[in-house]
Amino acid sequence: MKHLRIIVIIFIFALTALTQNFLQAQTINFRFSTYFYSWQRLDSLVSISGTAPTYTTHLRGYQNLMFDVNYKKWTFTTFTQVDEDVTNRAGKGFNYRLYNMMIKGSNLFDALDLKLGRQYVSAGSGKGTIDGLYLKLKLGKNKEYQFIGYGGYLSPLSYEFEKYLQLKENFLAGGQFLYYGVKDLTLGLSYANKNRKNPDYYALRPDSLFNTRTVLIETDSKADQVAGIDANYRLMKKHNLYGRGYFDVNRKKFIRGEFNGNFELMKNLRLSAGYTYREPQISYNSMFWVFEHKKYQEVEGGLDYITKFLGSDINLSGRVADVLYDGDHSLKIQLGAGNSIFGLSFTKYTGYTGEAEGIYGYINHELIKTKLTFSANLNYTGYKLGKYDDSRATALGGILGLTWRPDPRISIDGQGQVLVNDVYKYDTRFLVGFNYWLFSKL
Repeated sequence: MKHLRIIVIIFIFALTALTQNFLQAQTINFRFSTYFYSWQRLDSLVSISGTAPTYTTHLRGYQNLMFDVNYKKWTFTTFTQVDEDVTNRAGKGFNYRLYNMMIKGSNLFDALDLKLGRQYVSAGSGKGTIDGLYLKLKLGKNKEYQFIGYGGYLSPLSYEFEKYLQLKENFLAGGQFLYYGVKDLTLGLSYANKNRKNPDYYALRPDSLFNTRTVLIETDSKADQVAGIDANYRLMKKHNLYGRGYFDVNRKKFIRGEFNGNFELMKNLRLSAGYTYREPQISYNSMFWVFEHKKYQEVEGGLDYITKFLGSDINLSGRVADVLYDGDHSLKIQLGAGNSIFGLSFTKYTGYTGEAEGIYGYINHELIKTKLTFSANLNYTGYKLGKYDDSRATALGGILGLTWRPDPRISIDGQGQVLVNDVYKYDTRFLVGFNYWLFSKL
């Protein structure tokens, strides 16, 4: 907790300095939303005596807050969520999640970007949410050499401020070098060191006489070290090539390779192709090392064609992907047509991972321009329950919704959801929500 207090103190001082200039802020961006979600839960099945099943009705509220204040080169930003049970409490009945809360400095001294606080890091092989520091140094005549360094506590999986462990057992640190010196080419080299320790817990275990007793289970800190390379190239402003490869430093094994290409064949026709190689990424001191693991590969390709339909552009697409295992494979086929207003798609799975097919359609329509929007979607799925079971199961789901915007800054949503399948038979859920957005230059 000592390290956490230091971070909090630094954060408070920085926030205090920023709020002194709050009234002189250049921009304020604020978004608040609250939603209430209702559903029924089956608490008991029909008993042998024929007693009818019992249900409980639940109502849960969600509040989201996004807030940015900008002053010159400095920005304070936060995004948080609170949820609570309004009726029929389940578990704690209340939770909060602080996804980010940080101070950002942009282009300081014309060469440095800085972030301090809770933030999501994505720097090649290093990805995760930390409570710490991120620095980007930009050098060269055209800032073609960029160095990234970051480090801090790994945020709890619940995104709460609790259950902090020793820093040496729970952290993410690393860096990345980016090169932009060749036109249309981006090249990155990265390294990440991650340790995550799950909290210790108490459990009942038998002793040598098989009498149960309460024992403290102490978990190890799982260690990962990964180095990687990323490259992206834009060719003739029409085609795009991307590739990356990651290497597990602890296990001395290549764990992931990927290559994707996107090519313009004609003005309205594009071809995409890709190949992926994956080895299971297992932490250095994990018990799962005792099991046998095998790689798999995936090959995919697709076409996208844009044409006119009912006066608007529509994208016709087809995708085929095949996952190759040791001695088997799994095929996925996708066909679709759609845009932001309406669409219809079909998906088919077959092979090692099972058989299934699904149809999905959606529509969005403005009943009153800029004021009232209607949305709906419907999906159907059929699938086999097991490799040695010829029986098939089906599921049908649908959503109907309305969005009313009495003012550009305000929206009110209502949505009904229904699901029919062989397990729940008939399940309905309802959602209502309110959103307020404010952006102001001061």
